Amino acid sequence: MLTYHDVMSADFGPLNTAADRWQKMADEIHKVENAYRDSVQKITMGPTWLGESATAAYTNFAATRYEYQAAQTQAKATATLLRNAHQQFTELKKQLENARADAVKAGMKVSEQGNVAYDWDRLTPAEREAARHDPDHARTVRESEESWQEYIKACVRAVDDADKDLKKDLESAVKDGTGNKNDETLGTGFNGDAGKVAAADDKQKQERLELASLAMRDNETLEDWMQRLQRDGVEKITGSKRLADLFAGVQKGTVTAGAFALALGTSAKSGWKLFKYAKDGTNVTAPGTGIAARVNERMMLSSSGFWSKLPPNVVGALTGSEEAAALGGHMKNGRFFIPTAAEANLARVAANGGLANAAKAAGWLRGAGVVGAAAGTAFGVANLATYNGEMIKEDPAKFASDLSGTAFNASLTALAVAPNPVTAGLAVGTGLVYAGCLVWDNHEAIGKGLDKAGDWIGDKASDIGDGIADGAKKLGSALNPFD
Repeated sequence: MLTYHDVMSADFGPLNTAADRWQKMADEIHKVENAYRDSVQKITMGPTWLGESATAAYTNFAATRYEYQAAQTQAKATATLLRNAHQQFTELKKQLENARADAVKAGMKVSEQGNVAYDWDRLTPAEREAARHDPDHARTVRESEESWQEYIKACVRAVDDADKDLKKDLESAVKDGTGNKNDETLGTGFNGDAGKVAAADDKQKQERLELASLAMRDNETLEDWMQRLQRDGVEKITGSKRLADLFAGVQKGTVTAGAFALALGTSAKSGWKLFKYAKDGTNVTAPGTGIAARVNERMMLSSSGFWSKLPPNVVGALTGSEEAAALGGHMKNGRFFIPTAAEANLARVAANGGLANAAKAAGWLRGAGVVGAAAGTAFGVANLATYNGEMIKEDPAKFASDLSGTAFNASLTALAVAPNPVTAGLAVGTGLVYAGCLVWDNHEAIGKGLDKAGDWIGDKASDIGDGIADGAKKLGSALNPFD
């Protein structure tokens, strides 16, 4: 098996040199094939030579020409395999070099043999003494060392796997098959199907290069990991790192601005609902049910027109069933209160009428909001679980925005399931905190982020040149299912 030192010290340049020579060999064999066709095989194709000897010569001469053609195929396939190997080894070595650089940046030392150890020399004597007596720090160091060691081993293993596959493919490329048309050698000549080996290697190479970059790195949150994979994916498709960086920047600015607007909007709407509740006793409704409530009201009041023509079951499926919502009725201020679909506590409906009626009371619009908020909460919790003490200390603003964002999604889930003054108040509070943390963490992305991205396009378009145009074509082709 290849070692870390083998990979880091290897020179892959000769692979391309060998590939060029194999391609040149194929070109030379092609010239010989043409000469054989025009000077030797040609005499069996005319009327001047007839009989059994002519028939036998025709078969043998066709078989010889086939071997010339198969030799070209084999040589070209070998050249392709060697070029693929050069590209693959070079990129995989670069990934290993990047892994080492990232490990060093994270406070590790990596030896010439690829062994990873925490770099205690970076600490002052006092910090080293305190850290050595801190069990939590020692455990964090050990886990970090193991994580980086595994990551570097995985990068080396990817190169070793590629090396073994190259050996196997080269052996397959030179092994003659069982015979195609005009092939009379039956396993003792050149391989006319070697191109299939090269095509399979192309696919395998791409899969390995893509999979090798999927590992989640130490000191990388779940959100950071997913954003990196998206950015790397755009770069692989378009071939332009700048376009990938632009995509990531615009995406982050757009998502951040959207989250900021949602947090403030939800806080404002929930605050207004609390004001109306305190002022005149108006019931609190679930977020996103304003349109649904108006549609249901018009359905009940209209005996003609557009709303009366719609099937009630279709409207109810979208906006929520008033009949199912009635199952959430309860005593309130000494009177029995029957909620509308927008006001219903879905947990109470489920307790009285089952989950099916709770889904009917919610309707598709509200149900989508519940599922989305719950999914956001689950992702937030999973993302927070990937933080450690050092990551929080290094970027407290990012941690605060992730933590408050998770709390905000949890309050949205609660408000969507059980609208009442308490859950509305939680939505107001967590929304304002989340909006403030987003401003703290992403002050450039909000408001100025997209403007800067636009300026960047104008300033750098000439520098990128055909790269973006070619990348856009590749991206369009990748997104076209009929291409």
